[in-house]
Amino acid sequence: MPEEHAGHAHGGHGAHAGHDHPPAEAAPVLHLHADGRLVTPAEVRNKVFATVRVREGYDMAQVDDFLDRVETTLERTLRENAELRTRPARSAAGESAPQIIALAQEAAERAVTMAREEGREIIADARDRAEAAQREALTYGGRIRDGLQEQIRQLRALLGELEKRANQITDPPAGRPPPG
Repeated sequence: MPEEHAGHAHGGHGAHAGHDHPPAEAAPVLHLHADGRLVTPAEVRNKVFATVRVREGYDMAQVDDFLDRVETTLERTLRENAELRTRPARSAAGESAPQIIALAQEAAERAVTMAREEGREIIADARDRAEAAQREALTYGGRIRDGLQEQIRQLRALLGELEKRANQITDPPAGRPPPG
């Protein structure tokens, strides 16, 4: 005849009686009620199991020990969840969401400042290069101008020499007849 058993003792873990293998440590599994609610610590504490003396069944001490562990774990999990809900969100490094946002804003501002400084440096470098190119162009242009002016001077001197010779040919000295 089945016997009702309520309550349980502390320690140990659950396993089937009569099996030759040692009790297995299973990953904790939390089952929901049919309506989707989680099992509460009180439900675990007050759960009653029927026992059967005629055939093989569970070792009541092991069931009680396992239920104690489940109840303790469930209470701690629910307590930690409640605590977590009251705290602001934290990152792995321990910063809260507002701190993370502030850090992100600071990083963004630093990045913008660095970009502006780099932009100023690029513009200053471009100006320096443009000024150097302009100076070089003016220097080169000045050398060409000076060379052209020298050629003009030489051509004027040659022209003056040619005009002088032409005048000598067309205007013979006094007392000589013009060639011809």
